[in-house]
Amino acid sequence: MTKIQKEQIHEMRRYGCTYKHIASALSLNAGTVKTYCVRAVQKGLDILPSPMANSLCKQCGTPIEQIPKRKKKIFCSKACSQKWWNSHVYLVDRSSKALYHFTCPTCGKQFSSYGKADRKYCSHECYINDRYYQEDDNATSTV
Repeated sequence: MTKIQKEQIHEMRRYGCTYKHIASALSLNAGTVKTYCVRAVQKGLDILPSPMANSLCKQCGTPIEQIPKRKKKIFCSKACSQKWWNSHVYLVDRSSKALYHFTCPTCGKQFSSYGKADRKYCSHECYINDRYYQEDDNATSTV
C-alpha cells in the first residue's frame, strides 16, 4: 500500500466512506483497508469522522443550518457541491449500474460513459465529423 493510498484512506474515512467503498475506489482488498484502519486507530491516528465537520460545508467550511427530520446537508450550495466532487473524483462509486459501454459510429472506437445511457459519440470532434462532414451519396451520382 502506497503513502498516497494511505492518505486517501484517511480522507475517505473522515468523510464516512465504508471499507468496501474505499477498497473498490482504490483497487484494494476490503480486508486490507479494514485492517489498516483498525491499526491506524490503535496507533492513535485520527481517521474517524469528526462530529464538528458534519455541520460545516465540506468545500468552503461555511456553517450549515440543519433542519430537523430532513436529510443532513453536507454542502452550503450546489456550486460548492460541484467543486468538491470535481476535486474528489476517486470517491465516486462507479458501479456497473451506471457505467455504459458504446462504440462510436464515426471512428469505431469503443468507449465507456458514466451516468449517461444515451450517448453516441466518443468525443465532440466525432459528433461534428458525423453531423457536418458526411459525404452525400445522392449528390455524387449522376442521372
